[in-house]
Amino acid sequence: MAIATSFALVIALLTPNPAGAAEERTVISGTANPSDCNNGKGLGALEFSGDLEGCLTFFPKDYSCMEMNGFALYEESGNEIFVGTYDGARGKFRTRYTLAATYLAGSCAAIDDAVLNGGDFPWDRQVTGGCDHKILGRKGAFAGKRGNFNIFDVIPEPGVSGATTFQWAGWIS
Repeated sequence: MAIATSFALVIALLTPNPAGAAEERTVISGTANPSDCNNGKGLGALEFSGDLEGCLTFFPKDYSCMEMNGFALYEESGNEIFVGTYDGARGKFRTRYTLAATYLAGSCAAIDDAVLNGGDFPWDRQVTGGCDHKILGRKGAFAGKRGNFNIFDVIPEPGVSGATTFQWAGWIS
């Protein structure tokens, strides 16, 4: 199985772009913090710093929460818009994202209340979390680029306080 996985990774990295030239990927990374940089659009936003500087606004589409064996599993998917700079030039891209997070057991009722009725989301009950973001439409600095990044929740006290900072890493080509 490891050989097949390694082979698939090598094939993916060597796959040519549509123009036929070998694709060069640049590693990108940084930090992000909750922000109101979205000017009230979407459900919320993160202010990015690092290789990407700017605002990522999220628009959730679907979610589910299931009580599991001693924890609650929250999953969400949706779209995002990033407006900012890359390599000193301004641009914009969209993403399609999927998020998975665990919360203390018994959190699904509060999550459902927050999502369906506008109640307070139980961020303080979060234990782990992270999401995957596929870069789609591109303008300006992101014209002709594609990529992917992951965001990792930094939770100071799991189950006591929610994520206050996020680390992110990925690639762009």
